[in-house]
Amino acid sequence: MDKVKRSFRAEIKAALASASDEFKISEAATTSNIPADEWERMIDADADYFRDGDRVCRRSAVFGGREFLITPEAWEIDRGVLVPGHRFVPYVDSEVFPSEVVLRSGRRKVRTVTGSFAMARIVGCFALLGSEQMLDVLMAESPKNVFLRSGIRSDSEAELVVFDLADFYREHEFEEGDALKCEVVDYFAGVVKFTFLSGSDRSAAGKRKFIAAFDSACGAVLHDAEDYLDIPEVLARTFFIGGDALKIPGASLDEFIRESLKIVLGADHEGHSELRLAAEDDDDDGAETVLPEGVSISSGEIGTLPAMLKATGSAVTPDELDGFILDACATREMDFASFFARAFRAREPEYSDAAQEAVFMNAVEDRFEELTQHYDRADDESKAPLRSDVMEAVEERLEFFAEAAALEHAHEVLTPEKLRRLAAVAARLGDLLKLLNREDFMPDAHEVEHLEAQLETFLDEQDAAIEALREDFSKPKTKGNDKK
Repeated sequence: MDKVKRSFRAEIKAALASASDEFKISEAATTSNIPADEWERMIDADADYFRDGDRVCRRSAVFGGREFLITPEAWEIDRGVLVPGHRFVPYVDSEVFPSEVVLRSGRRKVRTVTGSFAMARIVGCFALLGSEQMLDVLMAESPKNVFLRSGIRSDSEAELVVFDLADFYREHEFEEGDALKCEVVDYFAGVVKFTFLSGSDRSAAGKRKFIAAFDSACGAVLHDAEDYLDIPEVLARTFFIGGDALKIPGASLDEFIRESLKIVLGADHEGHSELRLAAEDDDDDGAETVLPEGVSISSGEIGTLPAMLKATGSAVTPDELDGFILDACATREMDFASFFARAFRAREPEYSDAAQEAVFMNAVEDRFEELTQHYDRADDESKAPLRSDVMEAVEERLEFFAEAAALEHAHEVLTPEKLRRLAAVAARLGDLLKLLNREDFMPDAHEVEHLEAQLETFLDEQDAAIEALREDFSKPKTKGNDKK
């Protein structure tokens, strides 16, 4: 490096020490008589700054005082803990290890405890670290986690340092959907304070608005990233690019990656996890949990429950699964094994391996516990009989498909137009079921009568569609050289 460039960089370094939190390179270049491209090179190499074209901002200014949400999972609430994982990324300095974050409730520092947790449970809490950082963090948590280098079984447990929130959860009768409303007190030291935010006080519109703004900003970062940024850095830059639109927290990072329709968590061609635009992904069913390289929980899908339903070949939709659970509540048949047998009697899930089966069963059981614990019999009384009739229709459709699957050449003889007719009826029944499953939908007598009439029509249409398809079963199998 020549003397002129060394001089430039020394001057820029000195200028940055006293620079304001946000400034423009063009103005700094003019004031200092140092070329703008020299400023750009120095800023881009300095981890303490963000740059967007001509605009520069200190990271500590972007995140100092930043408010954000954390939404613990149901199993964390049950165990009285919060897994740090990726929850504080990117709100504190990257040098702060996740479990070294200082979490405060009022003046009280939340204590940490060490415990063992099934990998199938915790992997979703680390996914936004990226596969490489996830493995590094888990290995650094405890010497007992050395087994991760050689792979694990589905029931393997990792030792983690977690926050003890048992008293806090109990005091606020905390449930899934409630949130920790956090504020960054000290970016560099990783000090964060939090208060309770009830799910009933959270706006659905606010969540959608936040996720839409995050989608837009994250998409812009990914467009310019050229595949060289890790996930925490993508998230950090997203908050910088998003500006004021992301300053009012409407959703947690967990909710964003679970509910975003534009940004998904996937893997590149080398198997490393990355955030990408959904349009670039072949499967946009939602976030896929990407595991560290060398860590093998399952060779199959172990992401969201909807994604696993699809991957295991189930014809049951997420709304129908909820319908089976709520119908079990209404009829007081609250046994998980009986519910599961009914929902999947027509077609057993086809698991890739025992690990996927364990994760799938955990997810279904978590959903069963969530809905049964919050079931309100009085509010559901008027619509429960309607839902029960819908679920009987769903069972009839599932049993028909099981019957068709048993026929060796069913895919050759079933008429596409007839299948589309059945699919259209199933979609209308699905819309009705989605309405009936809503907690805030409490129909009056007139509405119930109207829905009963609609349902009667749908049931007749499904019966006719299935009967028409059964007529195809008698068709002869198509010969290999006869495509007509």
